[in-house]
Amino acid sequence: MTTDGKTSGMAETKVTCQGEYSSLVHCSLRPSCPTRPYKLFWQMKYCGLCEAFRITVLRIRRAVTTAGNGPSRQGSRTHKSEVLDLQPGEVVRVKTEPEILTTLDKCDQYKGLMWMPMMRVCCGKEFRVYKRVEKIVLESTGEIRRLKNTVLLEDAICDGIYGCNRSCFFFWKEAWLERVNHSN
Repeated sequence: MTTDGKTSGMAETKVTCQGEYSSLVHCSLRPSCPTRPYKLFWQMKYCGLCEAFRITVLRIRRAVTTAGNGPSRQGSRTHKSEVLDLQPGEVVRVKTEPEILTTLDKCDQYKGLMWMPMMRVCCGKEFRVYKRVEKIVLESTGEIRRLKNTVLLEDAICDGIYGCNRSCFFFWKEAWLERVNHSN
């Protein structure tokens, strides 16, 4: 939704932050099975038996309903430019919004990483890669998760939703970026 109340290509959805716990859980690689019982016990201890059961049922339902589901947006496909192996200091251009939208699934995610409407202001602009994101720590559990082909860009930060003042970096999948070669 733009400031004048018009939508620009994306369906109206609940606005959330990439830093939200559930977003980070979905985009990171799941640890191997032996940690699952530990998670269940942790949830039972800190959230209670009912909440742990509810979370387990949701995970099972999600696994069953999303198994085999690929990208579902019209024109979605796997991109050759998915792995750029970007390094800190390289200059990249954020692809246009229509190009990025072709990579997203029905939940506005690419390989589990959410595309947020606030990121659209960066489309078509050039940024310097700040750093690669290989691991994240989930603040709520302390669990370490691994990410693939994800970077942070200098000066591409969230300006806050709902009055949030954290100024979090946006997480960018390399498939949403293109390398810029400045040859003089």
